[in-house]
Amino acid sequence: MFSTMTLSEIMDETCLRYGDREALVFPKRQETFTFLQIMEESKALAKGLLTLGVKKGDHLAILALNSPEWVILELAAARIGAVLVCINTASTKSELSYVLKQSESSLLFLMEGFKGVSFLDNLTQLIPELLSCERGKLRSEEFPDLRTVVTLDDSKLKGAYNIRELKSFGAAVGSTLLTEAGKKLTAEDPLNIFYTSGTTGNPKGVVLSHFANVNNALVSGERMEYDEDDRILLCLPLFHVIGFVLSTFAGLLYGASIVIAERFETKKALSLIEEESCTVFNGVPSMFQFMLNSDLDEYNLSSLSKGFIAGACCSNELMYRIMGDLGIETIANLYGQTEAIGITQIASFDDRIHRIHSIGRPLPGVEIKVIDIATGEEAALGEKGELLVKSAYIMKGYYRNQEATDSALDTEGWLHTGDLVSVNEEGFIHIEGRIKDIIIRGGENISPAEIENVLKHHDGVFDAAVIAVPDELLGEEICAFIIPTKGYLFNAEEIREFAAKHLAKFKVPKYIKTVKEFPVTSSGKVKKAVLREQVKNEFMPVSHRETVIMKL
Repeated sequence: MFSTMTLSEIMDETCLRYGDREALVFPKRQETFTFLQIMEESKALAKGLLTLGVKKGDHLAILALNSPEWVILELAAARIGAVLVCINTASTKSELSYVLKQSESSLLFLMEGFKGVSFLDNLTQLIPELLSCERGKLRSEEFPDLRTVVTLDDSKLKGAYNIRELKSFGAAVGSTLLTEAGKKLTAEDPLNIFYTSGTTGNPKGVVLSHFANVNNALVSGERMEYDEDDRILLCLPLFHVIGFVLSTFAGLLYGASIVIAERFETKKALSLIEEESCTVFNGVPSMFQFMLNSDLDEYNLSSLSKGFIAGACCSNELMYRIMGDLGIETIANLYGQTEAIGITQIASFDDRIHRIHSIGRPLPGVEIKVIDIATGEEAALGEKGELLVKSAYIMKGYYRNQEATDSALDTEGWLHTGDLVSVNEEGFIHIEGRIKDIIIRGGENISPAEIENVLKHHDGVFDAAVIAVPDELLGEEICAFIIPTKGYLFNAEEIREFAAKHLAKFKVPKYIKTVKEFPVTSSGKVKKAVLREQVKNEFMPVSHRETVIMKL
């Protein structure tokens, strides 16, 4: 059932099968790479890495927007058993420092930066030795593992190589050396470390094997029915599994072309769908919302036929609009976590009602269990509880963090997701919220996701996020942050009355606040910890409060 090939082995087989068909398309530079070209480019780069002394198990970090070089570097590292450490481009200087140290990376690949954020400036402020050292001979007391820096673009840095130079170094390396390096690998060896984008605390490095990446891409791609006629617009970041595994390699392994956007920009994405005749768009809910709020009449989106939505809960209304306005009738809800990649997914043959209301059924190789959050016993069919996952694609652990690994995986190998779900008699799973987000008001457990889904059905609500705030009498009260629909004259009481028609009285938000946008992680999840921080000083212990409206 499962493939035991490494990523480079299965990609070589794929590249030979699809030959001169387009594999990677990069409109920004008007570049196209065929399957055969990415195979040869990755071999050349792998040889270059060998000249620098890179060996099996070495950690190579990358800090960059999406590009063909990103994908080719991953394939090159995979050929020789190096582990690619994927760094979030939203990382602050201190976060970059933490990841480089914690991951024990010996090489760093990076681009200059984007949108006024200079990755190079942040790096040289952390490691000023790069301004004067010889290339490949970095010595830093603060970063003792890091020896080499390579730029992916034309940016200049005295102590860094350029990726074109690195490929040229490999010209003198024979194929035998590369082949011998590959023979030392198995599918169980680590391929990547993805750092989770948690809302609090330091990120944790999730170690995923070749086996997990390859096989999860295969089963997800099969359920999406990717084929060689598909052109997948990649706007999701490659430093996340939804962009790397479930979009890029899930597509490539079935012969699809990947049209690469450096990052998501609404108008650019819509233009690329039209110009490149993209058949697939995968995204997080906010991406779809931004697209749907554009003037769609300006674009020909008739080529679109497939896509998944992941990263955060999606309202039924948004699903209907994606189907109707964007024309993606077979839109697939996809649920996953970095620790297990794709977990559940809608299939092309699932009917509309399940497509809209559920996150599908477990992917092949995934076993699930729902437990009562109070007793820890398995919940009855249809009852809410925490989702536990046992999967063939589970992480090897958090890098250098056994305590966190033991906390996430129990002694029987179940991953505790922290998500509240229910399962119907047909096996379809419904997200009910996050356990840690559960509001306990006067002894009642309340799911913020339930309230958010109701609020999003109001014509005046573009998006909603619900949090708990302290209350002297009830312990916690409900506070709803709302982004109003453009042109809507906001009326908090009207919103509350609408909520009261669809929710029990104790679930109606007491506090309603309007905001222009939500703070979100790079995977599209609302940073509720940030929302709580923004209002923490407002909610002092008092005996009674009236509904408050505040614009942030």
